Amino acid sequence: MSQAVTIELGEGGAHDARALRSAFGCFTTGVTVVTTLGEDGRRVGLTANSFTSVSLDPPLALVCVDLKSKSLPALDAAGQFTVNVLHADQQVMARQFTLKEGDRFAGVETEAWSTGAPILPGCMANFECVTHQVFDAGDHRVYVGRVVKLRYDPGHEPLVYLQGRFRRVHVEE
Repeated sequence: MSQAVTIELGEGGAHDARALRSAFGCFTTGVTVVTTLGEDGRRVGLTANSFTSVSLDPPLALVCVDLKSKSLPALDAAGQFTVNVLHADQQVMARQFTLKEGDRFAGVETEAWSTGAPILPGCMANFECVTHQVFDAGDHRVYVGRVVKLRYDPGHEPLVYLQGRFRRVHVEE
C-alpha cells in the first residue's frame, strides 16, 4: 500500500519541484500536438498535455507552452494555432513532436483549413483556433484560442499521460 506525501509549499521557489511534478502527474491528461505556421511559412508543432476547454459561448480553448519552448516565437507571431488530440495509436507521433532536433513533421502529412495552421489527419479531434488572449503564468505562456473549426472522431481509444508516461484507457461501449 502506498503512503500519501504531504508537503507545504513555500513562497517563491522554496518548494520541492519534484514533489509538485509528481503530484500534478497524478492527474490524467490527454495528449495533443499543437501546430502553427512560422513567419517563414514553415510548419511548427509540439506535444502538449496542458489543454482544456474554457468556454462554449464563445467557443474557447487553451494550451500552455513552456517559456523555454523553441515553438514559442512562432506561436506568438502566428495569431492562430491548431490543437490536434491524439488517440492511443498515435504515441509515436506524440514522441516525434517532442524531438529537440530535426524536422518534427518528417513523414507526417498535414492538411490546412482556413487559418493555414497544419491539421494532423486521423486524430480524435482537431481544433483550429484564432488567438484570443495570451498571458504568462509562471514558467508557461497560456494561449487562449477562439475555436473557428473543429473535427472529431470519438471512435478511438484516447492517448493519455499519467505519472510521466503515456497510457491507454479502455473505453467501454
